[in-house]
Amino acid sequence: MIQKSVDGLHQAEDTLNGKVKISEAEKLKILEQIGEASGRDVRIRILANQMREQAFEQAAESLGEWCEELGDRMVDNSQRWYSEHSPVWNQNKLIQDYINQFVRDLSRELDKWGNEQLQDIILKENLETLNTNVDYELDAIQAKFSNLEQQIQTNFSEQLKISIDGITDDFMGLGGIGGGLGIGGALAAGLIVFTGVGLIAVIVTAVATAIASSFGLGMLDVDGLHEQVKQKVLEIGLDKFTKDESIDKIIDKLEEILHVVFNSRVESANRVVAQAITLYEHLIEQQEKVHQETLEQREIEKAWIYQKCQELERSVSEIEEVLS
Repeated sequence: MIQKSVDGLHQAEDTLNGKVKISEAEKLKILEQIGEASGRDVRIRILANQMREQAFEQAAESLGEWCEELGDRMVDNSQRWYSEHSPVWNQNKLIQDYINQFVRDLSRELDKWGNEQLQDIILKENLETLNTNVDYELDAIQAKFSNLEQQIQTNFSEQLKISIDGITDDFMGLGGIGGGLGIGGALAAGLIVFTGVGLIAVIVTAVATAIASSFGLGMLDVDGLHEQVKQKVLEIGLDKFTKDESIDKIIDKLEEILHVVFNSRVESANRVVAQAITLYEHLIEQQEKVHQETLEQREIEKAWIYQKCQELERSVSEIEEVLS
């Protein structure tokens, strides 16, 4: 009976040693999850860069096609241009009117491309791919928390789920681009360059010959001069738009927009990953506290077990002496 008691006390000591090992195992498991969460964040960033580059290539190709068809559309738009000023007596004001209408229609065309092609097709498709993968990576992190909570009693998994649900709003809508102008409006905002006086002077010189010819023939075709001014505004304006720095500025703006859009997705996901890592670190702190408490309790209980073992062994010796 006494020997069974001694064996039981030794078994209790082994159990205490086992508790310490379990505590260490849980800590290592949490450290592994931190590494995995960081890896998922890296994968999200890599994919976002790939989707952004793909979107830029698709947008550049689409913009090139848009430019090829722009002339015909602007000619159609010019049929609706109007000015009350005379091409003979108020040339500058007439030209300025047509330039303003040129810029207005060009802005509308660019705004339409930005919204219907860039935003609704190119960005939508690439962002859907990115968002699907982000959802997968974040759901995987949340699932790991759920599995861990089966062993460690916390509500961290629910906290993380709330954060994941919260970034859905960050992934929707692009109206904040360009200070609320939207993507198309942001692209078109730089076309104000066409209102400069330099362009007016070029066009005045170009139509001067036509006006002089009309006087020389003893007649003045006012309607014909209006059409010639429109034609020169179209010709010089489109040439300036395609050959000067305007396209380059649009490309730069396009790159800026894509960076903002895709980076916002990455940063939203990163906040959740960072929160997950912080929660894991809190778990480690808890586990280290439990581990320390376990060690302290183990030493107390081992001392008690050792004391009891000594007492039992003395009892055994005393009994053996009496029996002998």
